[in-house]
Amino acid sequence: LAALGASVKGLTVPEEQRTLIDGAVGRMQGIADDLLRRYRAPGAEAKAKAETRSLAGLIEQVVAEKRIQHKDRAGLKIGFVNSADGARAAVDPKELQRMISNLVNNAVEALDNGGSVSVSLSAPDGSVVIKVADDGRGIPPGILSKLGRKGETHGKDGGTGLGLYHARTAAESWGGSLVIESEPGKGTTVAISLPAAAKPAPGLRAVLLDDDPLVHMNWRMAAKAAGAELSTHKTPQELAAAAATLPRDIPLYIDSELADGAKGEDIAAELHDKGFTDITMATGHGPDKFAHLPWLKVSGKEPPWSK
Repeated sequence: LAALGASVKGLTVPEEQRTLIDGAVGRMQGIADDLLRRYRAPGAEAKAKAETRSLAGLIEQVVAEKRIQHKDRAGLKIGFVNSADGARAAVDPKELQRMISNLVNNAVEALDNGGSVSVSLSAPDGSVVIKVADDGRGIPPGILSKLGRKGETHGKDGGTGLGLYHARTAAESWGGSLVIESEPGKGTTVAISLPAAAKPAPGLRAVLLDDDPLVHMNWRMAAKAAGAELSTHKTPQELAAAAATLPRDIPLYIDSELADGAKGEDIAAELHDKGFTDITMATGHGPDKFAHLPWLKVSGKEPPWSK
């Protein structure tokens, strides 16, 4: 998997295809890691780790990948409705994305011709709810009551039922639940309910672009100690993919010298042109080097919360 991921970075392919491949490789790695944990502890269920994250961006990334994956399927519509911008919960990000990917794939398989799959995010009464709904064949009541148990499946040749089982156990390990509602001939809705996490205080959210894993580790430790929410990215491409779902006033910290000759000030200028208003060059260089960009802040490499 590591070799596959490295090979993808060397390919000249459209950005949407690269996004799809990167996402798939990441989820394959997550599955492999899960299997390894189970091998090392036979008979033990792998408990999904949790960290407090904003959910909309995680969901939007998967939905975008699914649109690319199924773009040749005539008449199919895959939508995302976000009515809870800023909603946060304690989840394992990779596990959550794997769950949503599996649920969307299940929904697509339940459609005969065309049809629609809707993913939604809402935040009712101290919780956050992610729903994946389709208008497909539906599930008979006698089978519906069994789904979510290990080994129980429906409508898939060779299916094991493990996808729904792991989704349910992961949601429960995060203090939530998974509920399936369905009506034959009308469709199915899978709802994942999770306890809502408090929004971070102003100034305690940030995004970091740096290709040094040690810098990432240092910033994550500082963010955790400060109760801040930090999103880290290693490449300009990763940040560009995430930027579509970021608020334009979120603090962005960018290294001045990135891999493959990429210049932080060029990335900063592109983001400024897209409307981002709080951009800082996290660098060892002095402010004079960036005087031609009067809107750009300049700081050292230390995390802002450690000052």
